[in-house]
Amino acid sequence: MSKVEIFTIKQDVFLYIDDYLWMWDTLEEQREQSQIARQAHGDVLVAGYGLGILQQFLIANPAVTGVYTFEICLDVMEAAKAHYGKIHGHVSIRDFYVPPENPTMKYDCVVGDIWQDITPRCLPDYKRFKEVALQWLKPGGKILAWGKETFEVFLEREACGTLHTG
Repeated sequence: MSKVEIFTIKQDVFLYIDDYLWMWDTLEEQREQSQIARQAHGDVLVAGYGLGILQQFLIANPAVTGVYTFEICLDVMEAAKAHYGKIHGHVSIRDFYVPPENPTMKYDCVVGDIWQDITPRCLPDYKRFKEVALQWLKPGGKILAWGKETFEVFLEREACGTLHTG
């Protein structure tokens, strides 16, 4: 069981999991999440619920037909529902990183924002996410992610041997 707390300070909301600041809802975060949501279409799978900011933007996008989230921590869902009064989209309590052998549902877009930062040291987290996301995508589907463009540059630099992580 995780210790999940949601705090509001002025107009900003902060999500702590086991005393670690995991996510925040600030104006800048809303800008980033809305930009990701505008790129989505069809059935969308989101890795992690957090505060549900992205899910709200996805639901508002007329090109999106369904919003599905895999959240590993039931305590996050309970805290979000208690704080906001509702949950956005369809949520399954499960680990995104453990796909079934034969997924029955494939998605047009898979969205991730489950790493600490957009830095070379977090590249392994992005690579792991991308590898699993590909298993959930329909043919021709797309991966959307916080910091995706930067992580893709890191991948290119890693392939060339020019990425420095220290």
